[in-house]
Amino acid sequence: MQLRLLQESDLDAVMAIQAQCYPEAWLESRAVFARKLTVSPESNWVAEDREGVVGYLFTHPWRGARLPELDTALQALPHDADQHFLHDLAVHPRGRGRGVAARLVLHALAWGVARGLREARLIAVLGADRFWHDFGFTPLAVAHDQLAGYGEQARAMGRVLAPT
Repeated sequence: MQLRLLQESDLDAVMAIQAQCYPEAWLESRAVFARKLTVSPESNWVAEDREGVVGYLFTHPWRGARLPELDTALQALPHDADQHFLHDLAVHPRGRGRGVAARLVLHALAWGVARGLREARLIAVLGADRFWHDFGFTPLAVAHDQLAGYGEQARAMGRVLAPT
């Protein structure tokens, strides 16, 4: 398995994996993913095996207490970003149990450290806060309205970025 930068030609695979991993109400549009690639082309990755894309992770630099909204196109990145927002991680069923998610996360955290970002943030869904806790993420206090579109189990989480 190898990791590489996500490209627009990967979006069909991304859309298929997303549809297998999330409830329909949480699916983001192809246009939103394409915009993330335009705005932050160096912070999104796929994991590939011999059969093709087996997982993906969209991330981007960010700033401030307000978390990015689901299925909303980023217009631009903050010029003074100090956070690394891990937006969407999904692994195809054939890749589960093979360390795909962990490899993508560790790669993203190292990318954030290399860029001098001081903190990583995310919204854990579907009970994934246990997974994220293993990478040093802890709950953040945020306004409930920021999590409303992510389901009842959604938790905002963060961690300090330090060399790993």
